[in-house]
Amino acid sequence: MQSSKYLRQRNHDFSEIIRRFKYSLKTDVASSRLKLASVLYCFGHLHAAVRVLDDVERRYHSKVKAVCGCRDNKGQSFLQVFANMISDDCDIVLSEQPFALCTNFVKEEAYCAPYILWFEMKRNMTKEEVSQRTCIAKQWMDYAEVDARPFLHYLQYLTYGGLGERDKQLHALGILESYLFDRRNKINMYHNETVLNLLAHCYEMEGDYERALHYYAWSLSLYRTNNAANWHVQRVHRLIST
Repeated sequence: MQSSKYLRQRNHDFSEIIRRFKYSLKTDVASSRLKLASVLYCFGHLHAAVRVLDDVERRYHSKVKAVCGCRDNKGQSFLQVFANMISDDCDIVLSEQPFALCTNFVKEEAYCAPYILWFEMKRNMTKEEVSQRTCIAKQWMDYAEVDARPFLHYLQYLTYGGLGERDKQLHALGILESYLFDRRNKINMYHNETVLNLLAHCYEMEGDYERALHYYAWSLSLYRTNNAANWHVQRVHRLIST
C-alpha cells in the first residue's frame, strides 16, 4: 500500500519500496514477486521487471501448486496436495514453499497494478450485483485477484511490449493463451474469468477486437454478474463504433 501511495504522489523513492518488498518475498513462489514486478512495471522500470519475471518463471517448477483463499477447486484436497509434494521431494518442500498464492491488489494498491485490474476492484455494474455475493465473496470481490501463472505471462506481455521486444511479447501472449486452453492447468486456476479478461485485453491492445470480444464473452459465460468483463465489453464496443 505504501508503494501505491508513492506512485500516486509521484514519489519515486524506489530503494524504500524494494526494502519493504524483501520481507514478503518468501511467502510463496510467485505472488509477492509478481506484485513487485507489477510495481516495477508501473514505475517504468521495465528491464528490472523483466528480471523479476524471469526469476518467477525459473522458480515455477512442475510441482508448484496454485493455492487460493477465495475459491475452492472441485476435486482438490489441499492436504493431499501437500502430502504429495512432501512424498515427491522433501528437500524442495523444506527449501522453498512449493505453492503459488493468487496475486491480489486491494483498492489502496491500485497504483501498483496494471490499469486493467482496476476494473476488477469495481466488478459490479449495479448495487444489486453486490447483494448477490456470498459472505466469502464479499470479503474479496472489491479486490483484484488473479492466478499467479497467467498473471506472470500477462505482465510479460505488457513489459516486453513496453520494451519494444515484439517477438517476446507475442510469445508471452501465445503462452498465456496456451495455458488457458491446456486442461491440465484447470486444477491450478481459480479465477478463470479474470484470466480470460486479461487474455481478452491483450487482444484488445493488439487491435483484434473480434477476438477480444470472444474472450470477454467466454468470461461472462462463467460469471454473468460481478464480472469486470461487462465493463470491458462496453469499452470495446465504443472503440469499434468510433
